[in-house]
Amino acid sequence: MDNMKLENNKASKIILIQGAMEIEIQYIVDSLSEKSIRKIAEYEFYEGTIKNTKIVVSKTLVGTVNATIATSIGITNFNPDIVINQGIAGSHREDIHTGDIVIGEKCCNINSYKMPIKSKGQGSNPFEWELNKRAKEIQYADSQLVNTVEKSLISNCKSKVYKGTLGSGDVFNREYDRIIWINNIFDNLCEDMESIGTYSVCNRFKVPCIGVRIISNNELLLEELNKEKAIELQKLLVNILEDF
Repeated sequence: MDNMKLENNKASKIILIQGAMEIEIQYIVDSLSEKSIRKIAEYEFYEGTIKNTKIVVSKTLVGTVNATIATSIGITNFNPDIVINQGIAGSHREDIHTGDIVIGEKCCNINSYKMPIKSKGQGSNPFEWELNKRAKEIQYADSQLVNTVEKSLISNCKSKVYKGTLGSGDVFNREYDRIIWINNIFDNLCEDMESIGTYSVCNRFKVPCIGVRIISNNELLLEELNKEKAIELQKLLVNILEDF
């Protein structure tokens, strides 16, 4: 009887898993049993089960606005118990390489600044920009999820696993000095374009969330973009779903 109750509780839990691009969700979608698809305001949601756990896979599309909208739709329509934002990210440290995994204890907006006044002909200097209010509002992942994911990943993958701050914003930084400047301010491990939207919405709705990113490139070391790394992360997440 106790085992039956455990299975019933597991089956009743709903996990919303997000990815911005097709390559960031396709493996998980293909792993779903009893699969169906719903489109809401042109955002795609795939429903099904994996290992007796109900899964909703959300294709958020790229960018913080899309992630914010998709997360809001996902929470209000599917009532998930957990939200996992996952996909690829660019490293912001020389010791974090392509294929390494970053668990986001925290998330910050790295594309929210206030500029000093400059007159015509005075040019622009991004290193003089100051953080505005939104950049200073740090968002947090659920601490229990962080501990669970860290323990599960360390036990199930050969990649190095880091835990820290995800930097997020609608920007693809490729300038060495700019990346170092951002890292010095935010102490972030990597950058992506969606996680800040997910964390902000989930924290408002009080839905436990976590961001997990696999490094696809490191501009500091000239490690070229490899989007295929997204598949590796999805395989790992599917393997550890039973731990949630």
